[in-house]
Amino acid sequence: MNRITEGFVAKLDPVQARDLAQLVELEARWESLRKGPSWDDLRAAVTDLRGKQKAYDVFQTKLLAYNQRHKPAYVSEPLLSTPGRLLPWCRTMRDLFALVEHDTQVACPVHMVEKAVRLVVRLGTRMGREFVRPAEPPATIRATIEILEDLIQWCDRAATDEAAGWRPEAATASDGTGNQLLPAA
Repeated sequence: MNRITEGFVAKLDPVQARDLAQLVELEARWESLRKGPSWDDLRAAVTDLRGKQKAYDVFQTKLLAYNQRHKPAYVSEPLLSTPGRLLPWCRTMRDLFALVEHDTQVACPVHMVEKAVRLVVRLGTRMGREFVRPAEPPATIRATIEILEDLIQWCDRAATDEAAGWRPEAATASDGTGNQLLPAA
């Protein structure tokens, strides 16, 4: 099965774009629920597990319907663990949501944005490259697109740095007093 790419998204008809946008949001909602409360409170854990299962079932039902209706079939991105892998995914999501920005049947994809931000923050922590989270979730698809633009810029810089062999420990230097200096961003 083929992955959904930037070039493919540009060719979508409005119905398939709407269906794909809704599917991506359901997938991100389910993924966001996978990290739940601690298992200290059994009742909360059972309720949490039921919520995760329901979100997964909704996603799987929508995935099956989407794949029966549209080609190519949607395949989840398995690893978005490097800036070079996350960058095209963010571009594809930006392009997809730009297509459906004015479709009243598509809700603002807060879960997809949270997934993207969470991945960038995790990468930034690992790479020693900070990304400042948006102050609040997006309220519109236009705000989503703007956040994705910020994520794309961050990933582009991080992917360039990673390809050039940049490492946080290599970027520090002493000022002669024992203090470590970080390079200007």
